[in-house]
Amino acid sequence: MAAAAAAEPGLPPGERIRLYRRRVGLTQEQCAQLKGCTVSAWRKWESGERQVASFSDWIEIARILRVRDLYKLTGLPVGELPEEPTEHDTVPAIRAAMVSFNPVLTDEPNVRRLGEAVETAWDIWQDRRPFTQLGTMLPGLITEVRATIPVVDGPDRDQLLRTASMLYFLTRAFTKRVGAHDVSLLAADRAMAAAIKADDLDYRAAAAWNVGMILAEQGHTEEVAELARDAAAMLEPTLPSAPLERMSIFGALHLLRAMQFARLGDEHGVVQALEIADRAAAKVGDLRNDFRTVFGPTNVGIYRVWLAVELSKPGEAIRAAQQCDVTALPSVERRFSYFVELARAYSVRGEDVAAVHMLLRAERESAEELRFNVDVRAMVREQLRRENSLTRTELRPLADRMGVLSY
Repeated sequence: MAAAAAAEPGLPPGERIRLYRRRVGLTQEQCAQLKGCTVSAWRKWESGERQVASFSDWIEIARILRVRDLYKLTGLPVGELPEEPTEHDTVPAIRAAMVSFNPVLTDEPNVRRLGEAVETAWDIWQDRRPFTQLGTMLPGLITEVRATIPVVDGPDRDQLLRTASMLYFLTRAFTKRVGAHDVSLLAADRAMAAAIKADDLDYRAAAAWNVGMILAEQGHTEEVAELARDAAAMLEPTLPSAPLERMSIFGALHLLRAMQFARLGDEHGVVQALEIADRAAAKVGDLRNDFRTVFGPTNVGIYRVWLAVELSKPGEAIRAAQQCDVTALPSVERRFSYFVELARAYSVRGEDVAAVHMLLRAERESAEELRFNVDVRAMVREQLRRENSLTRTELRPLADRMGVLSY
């Protein structure tokens, strides 16, 4: 009976997942474990609150539910299924620089100049988000850092290791955004190794946050929550006499914890972690950008929007957004994420005109990131499925610019 229902035309993909899951006698918890995702993510797929974002995810879900015909499971022709993100043109050179056996310096080592170059690269990334420009810069910087570390000692070496850690933070951030998760995880690990060698507690804690960001993307929720908890616990006794940058990373770690609690459906944990982050943000203020985390009251406000959406409270997310002014934030990524999360909130509520408007705001922040973001592409496909006369005029050109086929 369920199989017949699942094949009915017009049945939403999420409902089809639920029906086939029940047919094979699996719980949501069992399916999430088999998929390697959180139970919250699986529930959102079934409810339609979140769309399956990539073709490989559909393949894996079909395998778990023992469905051979993807059309029966999705209700979508193959041409309308979400595609896998293509690798950015600059990624092969970045990967090669990360793993080359014998990186060689082409000039005399200059630790100060290299530090300035990494800071400039971060400024370019956060201010303007030019994917190709930054992706072209990274291989040379990575090669120079790797070749310089063995030939420098003393205080210069410690400073170089801090520079290396920040460069690997940036490499992680870039490669995560373009879907090169193998490079992203390697970069996060290298950042941690450099911070440990520098014997710098703040950089080590920042590296833990950095590792957590990529592991969270891969669904390692419990592990990330534990990592963030342990790193924050190490910082906490030192905070009264520590510089503000330590308070920044302490607060950022609690935002990371709040993210994981939301994915686990633990609202009490979310509230507690947010309260700590709020207190830290009040001390830090909005004018700093320690370890490039953009931590401060406005960033906490953006997380409130994201967390409310994740906890299936889109109305609360929209209300939280009304208290959050992101225009002065020194990070395109944070402003972009804010508008994407608002689009998700409006989309869940069926307020499609507002959802499309927020996607257009996100596009103005970073059109290239919009094209690479698989979650956004899935959202645009869903908007296309239910387009109407009020959304069509702006939605179809947006989908065309993103390379998402309309139908």
